[in-house]
Parts: sequence; C-alpha cells; structure tokens
Amino acid sequence: MKKNFLGWTLLVLVLLCSVLIMVLPTLFTKGVSRVELHQTFDLPLILDSDKEVELLFFGYSGCSDICTPRLASISYFYAGLDKKLQSKIGVRFVDISSPEDRTLPQRFAKFFHRDFKGIYLDKATLRDYTKEFSVFFAPSLMDDFEYEHTTNLYLVKKELGTKEISYVYSAYPYDFKQIELDIKELSGE
Repeated sequence: MKKNFLGWTLLVLVLLCSVLIMVLPTLFTKGVSRVELHQTFDLPLILDSDKEVELLFFGYSGCSDICTPRLASISYFYAGLDKKLQSKIGVRFVDISSPEDRTLPQRFAKFFHRDFKGIYLDKATLRDYTKEFSVFFAPSLMDDFEYEHTTNLYLVKKELGTKEISYVYSAYPYDFKQIELDIKELSGE
C-alpha cells in the first residue's frame, strides 16, 4: 500500500513539473516578444513607397508551415484596421528564395490581401537586406524546396528621407493589439 502511494505521488509530481515547465515560460515572457530597435538603415527598393509605416515579413513563396499561417494572421489583422490607418501602412512580403519566376512573390502576397506587396530580390540585394534585418535562412536539410527561416515581423517607419526598423515582433501568434498601438504611435494617430 505504501509503495503504491509513493508511486502515484511520484507520478503526480512528475506530471505537475512537466506542466509547470511548459506553462511558466509564458508567464514570464509576456512583452518580451517585441523589441524596440530604432535602427536606421539606407537600403532602396522595397521601402520606396508612399506609406509612412511598413510591416515586413521575410519568407518564401509557397511556404505552408510558417509563412502561410503568419501571412493569413497579418491579413486578418490588416483587414480589421480602419481605412484611415490602412492607408498609412504597407505590408511587404520579402521572398528569401530568389525564385526563377520573379512574379511569384507578388502573386503569393496578393493571395493573402490585395494590398500586400510581394518583393523579389536578387541574391546580392537579398544578402544586404537579410544582414540589415538580421534574418536567418538556409535550405532545409529535409527537403530541397523548403527553407528554414526567421519568422520575425518588422515594423519600419519612414520619415524625412530616413528609414528605421522601429520594432521587431518575434513570438507567434503576434500581439496585434500591441502592433496596432505601435502603428498608431509611428503614424501620428
């Protein structure tokens, strides 16, 4: 009887510790998923638009495990913004794979929302952008058509000829309430 009680007690303790190991990190990392950066940069092309604020996501066309759910959630968020705020923000999907079909990134981005822009970059320009934004990507070891890559969402502010990476959101699901507040702050809303 004592031996059975001890066994059950140990099992309950192990299960409790396992649950705590999974739950505790989320209690202490609230707000850590957003980094305030305010890092200026001088790169052309993908941010040359009339939008004051840009959301950038680096991925690759056809990515179903990472890019599709994130772009879908960004689309849902964007569609829920009021029209005035939508008019001030651009959403850019930067393709890290430099596909042979240069129209593929644009078609992939438009699938999620008609206002989204898909960006094709040649390998040299892509290297400059991924270095500036600290984006990691590498061909998958398991599949020749897949990439492992950073899943950050970047909020960029443009003002008086300068471009600045203002915030980086790293945890998914993204905290869209915070992102909306950041967009309003950067766009003067």
